[in-house]
Amino acid sequence: MADARTDPEISPASVFLALFHSFVFRLPSFQQLDSELSHSYLQHWIGAERAFRDDTLRYSLCGFDLEPLEAMLVDVNRRLKRGKAFDEGRVQGRLVAALDGIEVLSSFSRRCDHCLERRVTLKDQAGRKIEQTQYYHRAVGCQMVHGPVKPFLAIEWLQPGEGEDTAALRLLTRLPKMYGSRFFDILLLDALYAQTPVLQLVQKIGWDAVISLKQNSRDLYQSAVRLFASRPPDAQFSEQSDGKTYRVQLWDTEGLPFTIDNPEPVRVVRSEEVLERRRYRHGELELHSTDHEWLWVTTLSKQIFPTRVVRQLGHGRWKNENNGWMDLTKHWAFKHGFLHACRHRPKRTNTSGEREPVANHGLAAVVLILLIAFALTSAFVLRHSKLARRDHLTAITVAAQLRAWVSKSPPKTRAPD
Repeated sequence: MADARTDPEISPASVFLALFHSFVFRLPSFQQLDSELSHSYLQHWIGAERAFRDDTLRYSLCGFDLEPLEAMLVDVNRRLKRGKAFDEGRVQGRLVAALDGIEVLSSFSRRCDHCLERRVTLKDQAGRKIEQTQYYHRAVGCQMVHGPVKPFLAIEWLQPGEGEDTAALRLLTRLPKMYGSRFFDILLLDALYAQTPVLQLVQKIGWDAVISLKQNSRDLYQSAVRLFASRPPDAQFSEQSDGKTYRVQLWDTEGLPFTIDNPEPVRVVRSEEVLERRRYRHGELELHSTDHEWLWVTTLSKQIFPTRVVRQLGHGRWKNENNGWMDLTKHWAFKHGFLHACRHRPKRTNTSGEREPVANHGLAAVVLILLIAFALTSAFVLRHSKLARRDHLTAITVAAQLRAWVSKSPPKTRAPD
């Protein structure tokens, strides 16, 4: 671990472990961590010679070196794969990952050099419409999704002036260099990425893809809809899950051109689903049904991956939203905006001989430490903790019990007589 401070009294490793402690035990803020850092037990665990305040954390993290954090996240995920943490979720023997984006934070007043900007229409106190500039951050992340343990492999931040698809291409290019091209086999993507550059890059790396298809890919979407409307479904079935009944009709075809500019034939799967479940209406439990239509374009072989499996994979992309971004947002303070626009940063001498603050890496550093804690905690709770397996405790409850145990001072030991 390294940061931009010169000869620091509190090492970057201690700063990392302090923040890691904060995320693992679900502390709500830096202020709460500040109070815990005054206790000798935590100083002992993180290897700090004395107590320190949250201003030291902020000063260090804003100039933190990101490469060791990325290397640690890669190492954790490699160890999880070697330990077969992902094998339980294999689909037809293949490992599955998903990629999608999320907006992390937004503000009308606070901004940093890496903020994206947009014009937003609001109403003032008099009810008149006004336009204001909003500053925000957005990121793209890739996550293992089909096993019980669902760690993030990497994250890429959107830069000013670029779209989410550009950041996604940059992330997809980096992943084989970080993990190798065979770390996973199938990539699930949203409709935004149904583009020729994305499909070509995925195939070049050697992955298969399942991509949601909507009307933004107009030619392929309309060709598939017209074709499926002229023939009966290839399969029909019903399934029950969590008190819900799904009545499903499936169509499957191969050989449709992806785009006019890229006429490479692709496979398209369509699913019409009627979801039936009981809901309370006017104080009575009534049967309620909703209709859904889904289309996916995929490079998977029909002989190895039947239509029902492609449907399963297509719906599996939501695990990136539910078990990834939503979990991080709801239970890990992912959208807190840690150190965003922080001005309290170390300074370095530039080429002109002037002292200037270093680039603010605070938000990116905190998020990487959060992802490391997320991966390790998930693996511990789901694959090791007896509290979760035997007593069926939630991950948050396990964290609270572990925190109560680790807060005790370690016993004194001495060499035997």
